[in-house]
Amino acid sequence: MTAFQIEKLNTIVVPVKHLNRSIDFYKNVLHLEQTFTDESMAFFLVRASEEKTTILLHLIDEPEPVEKGVVIEFLVNDVTSAISSMKRKHTEVIQEPVNKHLGV
Repeated sequence: MTAFQIEKLNTIVVPVKHLNRSIDFYKNVLHLEQTFTDESMAFFLVRASEEKTTILLHLIDEPEPVEKGVVIEFLVNDVTSAISSMKRKHTEVIQEPVNKHLGV
């Protein structure tokens, strides 16, 4: 038997090279609530009912952030609308959504 149980995802730290550009994306494209900012980091809150997860954008110089080093998946109520909204705000969509059965 384990001594503890993970109850929820609390914080995701995302290393960024351009903090202001990243803030703009999370605030104005994803419409997340910005809760704190200083010269090297910004916190955003993801609310799902009573559950909350923090995304921390952390400015770094070295090492270079890797292109595929962090994956964050958001569950949305309308994927088509979400993608359309992001494209209208000139967000690059690397892969269009696909319907895929996952599991056994």
